[in-house]
Amino acid sequence: MDGVVPWDHTTTGATAPQGFVRPDFAKAAPRGTIVVFHGNGEFAWMRPDMVDAFTRRGFRVFLYEYPGYGGRVGRPSEAAIVPDAQAVIRALDNAGCGPIYVWGQSLGSGVAAAVCADATLPVHGLTLVTPWDTIANVGLSIYPYLPIRLLMTDKYDSIANLEHFRHPICVIRGDRDEIIPPSLSLNLFAHLPEPKKMILKEGYGHGDWPDTADLPWWDDALDFIAPRK
Repeated sequence: MDGVVPWDHTTTGATAPQGFVRPDFAKAAPRGTIVVFHGNGEFAWMRPDMVDAFTRRGFRVFLYEYPGYGGRVGRPSEAAIVPDAQAVIRALDNAGCGPIYVWGQSLGSGVAAAVCADATLPVHGLTLVTPWDTIANVGLSIYPYLPIRLLMTDKYDSIANLEHFRHPICVIRGDRDEIIPPSLSLNLFAHLPEPKKMILKEGYGHGDWPDTADLPWWDDALDFIAPRK
């Protein structure tokens, strides 16, 4: 766990660890806190590069961990994850860590959208990296002859979930994504409310573009969802 430790707090009724933070997480951050929802093939603590990119730009970072991942007890279902993550965001806001922003990647983009469906949640901006429109459409792209919508219990309908989101949304995608068909990311973007921005990584696939902390695309995304004052 390079540079991060388990969060030393747990919301009511939750199992630990709900996330990972830098040891100096309590230190003031001029631009607020980014809550990160990771992809399917990783654990929260595996993203020290992301922590570095956000920290050097004035944010503190909370790497949320799903139930059933990274040593957490539970099942990683939409019904379990969404209220748990919302409780974490409210706890962070109540602890003075705001403003809160959300960053989701791949699977985490669907989680982030579902979490932000609650209009009362204190989230001020959202970035979705390699997102889908609905998880059912991802399933149909793989198994076009199966009744996917009837078989899936998790809906993760990002179009519906973000219909009433009224803060900046940045979508980052590769035009050669081999996991999430680009048409699904484009369909999502077309349905998102304003203000919104798309960053296209030409020639890249499913989040495989360079991501060292000094690259300017981080600023392009973060300055849109959290404008510098």
